[in-house]
Amino acid sequence: MRKGLSTALIACMIILLAGCSASRRRKSTKVSAVTADSSIGAIISNVGNYNISGKGFVIKRGRIELEGTEFDGSFGFTARLNSKGDMVAAVKGPLGIELLRLIAVGNDIAAIDRISRIVYVGKKDAVMKKNGLPDNFMEVIFGDLPDEDFLNYRMTEQGELILEISDKDFENEITVCPDESKVCREQIKSPGTGREITLDFSYFRSNGDVKYASEIVMKENKKMLLVKLTIDDFISVYDEEIEFSLPSYKRGTL
Repeated sequence: MRKGLSTALIACMIILLAGCSASRRRKSTKVSAVTADSSIGAIISNVGNYNISGKGFVIKRGRIELEGTEFDGSFGFTARLNSKGDMVAAVKGPLGIELLRLIAVGNDIAAIDRISRIVYVGKKDAVMKKNGLPDNFMEVIFGDLPDEDFLNYRMTEQGELILEISDKDFENEITVCPDESKVCREQIKSPGTGREITLDFSYFRSNGDVKYASEIVMKENKKMLLVKLTIDDFISVYDEEIEFSLPSYKRGTL
């Protein structure tokens, strides 16, 4: 695998796997003081009931598409997330040949470049900090509503619910579509760096007592990066152990 493609895939997959730690912190979605309005509280509670990460899941078949990189293209994608928040995901090329595997267990994370036979290892919190991302970045990568105290909320003319979260480094704006009972957009802004990431969720499907977005599109303004994840075959509830097992390849650092 040429270095440019490997780097692009690793960067995108780290972004996807960054959401794993959030499921450890997530409890039942709570309603803050600013959502004392009973109708707003009911919407938030209903959306929280459809969260999927806390129960674990398997993406048996999916696609990840890249735009804005040196090696744009479409690749096969599979993933397993258990109820503890540990995850393993793989990117596959033509004929189902695995190009890259990422494993995140606890705070350990590794990217396995199968073609170049290199394993890139690191600590998840350090990798996030290195890339200027908040600890809970992509907490709703699979359409879950985070367990947060919302600073403010408003309803749009289109009937969407906008929830705001903010700290000293980041400003998050989460859009909930009440008719779907799911998060349908999130914007994450870093005023200090000017970086902005937008996530759009669409084509929702139900699976048992959970609901998920079968299409997730991420756009990043600084590098003009676009990542599109399509989920074709999804199974809810997965609770098997995921081992942090690495091959004896050359080592690198994330």
